[in-house]
Amino acid sequence: SLRMTFAKGLAPIMHNVVIARATRRAMRRFITCCIAASLLLGLFGCSGGDRDEGASYDGPPKAGGALIVAVQDDGQTLDPHRATDAASMRLIENMYATLMRYTPQYGQVEPDMTQELKISDDGLVYTITLRPNLTFHSGRPVTAEDVKFSIERIIEQQVRADHFAMVERIEAVDPATVKLHLSRPSAPLLTHLAYPMNAIVDRQTVQEAGGDLSNADAGCGPFALVEWRKNRHLKLKKHAGYHVEGRPYLDEVIFRPIPDETARTTALRNGEVHLVLDLAAKDVKIVQNARGVVIQSVPGTFWEYIGLNTSKAPFDDVRVRQAIAHAIDREALNRIIKLSRATPLDGGHIPPNHWAYAADLHPYAKRDLDRARQLLSEAGLGGGFSSVMKVGSSFKYQVDAAQMVKQQLAEVGIDVQIQALESGLFFDALNRRDFEMTLVGWLGFVDPDEWTYNLFHSDGKYNQQAFSNAELDALLEQGRRTLDQEARRQIYADIQWIIATEAPVVSLYVNDQTSAWRSEVRGYVVHPTATTLWLRETWLAK
Repeated sequence: SLRMTFAKGLAPIMHNVVIARATRRAMRRFITCCIAASLLLGLFGCSGGDRDEGASYDGPPKAGGALIVAVQDDGQTLDPHRATDAASMRLIENMYATLMRYTPQYGQVEPDMTQELKISDDGLVYTITLRPNLTFHSGRPVTAEDVKFSIERIIEQQVRADHFAMVERIEAVDPATVKLHLSRPSAPLLTHLAYPMNAIVDRQTVQEAGGDLSNADAGCGPFALVEWRKNRHLKLKKHAGYHVEGRPYLDEVIFRPIPDETARTTALRNGEVHLVLDLAAKDVKIVQNARGVVIQSVPGTFWEYIGLNTSKAPFDDVRVRQAIAHAIDREALNRIIKLSRATPLDGGHIPPNHWAYAADLHPYAKRDLDRARQLLSEAGLGGGFSSVMKVGSSFKYQVDAAQMVKQQLAEVGIDVQIQALESGLFFDALNRRDFEMTLVGWLGFVDPDEWTYNLFHSDGKYNQQAFSNAELDALLEQGRRTLDQEARRQIYADIQWIIATEAPVVSLYVNDQTSAWRSEVRGYVVHPTATTLWLRETWLAK
């Protein structure tokens, strides 16, 4: 389903971040709350049967070797500033680096390419000093001009221009220093600077490629491009000039697209691949009993929902949308479709492992068919109505969920026809708002602004439901301008209340993020956002 990505890093090095006195208190609250939220991330893992000799190695990390990673789909582009699909992002993110970086603790960021960060008293000027040893894969040094060029290119490409909407001017002060001049304070800016697709690119490589990075490498990340053969493999090699000493450990990483879930797990069990990034719930028990295989899960960020196009009747009536929300049995969907490996969402859509979770918001805690029928009757649809639900045919679990939703809604007189479309056609229809109902999801949000603004603001780039609410717009604007963590928590509780009760989307659940690997694979971190950034820490015991 529609996925946006990601997340991670090494041990925190936030002592390198120098924050001006006026903003220090707000940032301290931000970091403290992020750490507190991360403690909720009950990381748990389970191993397979008897392990092979790779599991018995207890020495220090070994350098060398090639890691083979099985992915569901091949990417569409290698351009970080144009990529919108998760498949592309997973291929791209280890080729590039960013000014900040996600850490293993969900919601927390740390410096990556940044040596020092200073924020002015009014929160309007960010002065960034680069690390002294940054080198692109081309061999050229990274400079402040490259940073300026990269952020301006992100804005020009429009895909994530909103991340920098508050940036009025970018100034390359000297080769190692860049200043971002803002029109207003921005609470999510550091998180945006850590977003893996907001990468710093080699401006000369971009120019030599005629501005087209769709099959090129302009990065300075831990791995450099060797070869991309569509639908066969993407080969990356170790970047000897990477700025973290001793990293990466691996000589090569090879991504292999294997669309079929069973084929992916079979390849893992047979040792044909080392790592499966997304393990389907139905395959957990099978892989759990495989010799030499490790499974690990964390509470994830993959949120799935029923989207309702509020510009089309009858979904322009809030009573109809609320009726659907009351008619859905989320527990049954979780049990049957997700095999109880998801967390049902009966109120706000920001999940329980996030500091902005609205713990007291549960308007749909219990399925209520009588209330659903009453609302439909009040809307003049007591006799029911028919609609079409579009889903992506590549995502069988969502097709299956749509079939179950169809059965549940039939109990209140809503006749749903399922239309499964090829992924490209499906996402194109969503972006053009060419649908009545859909079942889809998003993955990888970190800051609460990411969970809300683009999806629900009247002018939001991904407001596919065409939802507009003036009160909500004002709160969304306030949330991204407020630096105080506790004040933001209340703002986003109010935001989630409006979204849940107005119901432009009907939240279903947030999934666990589960990966599996051969027992000789060490150092890989499963992150809620499904990012693969920890491949720089991954090594092979044999």
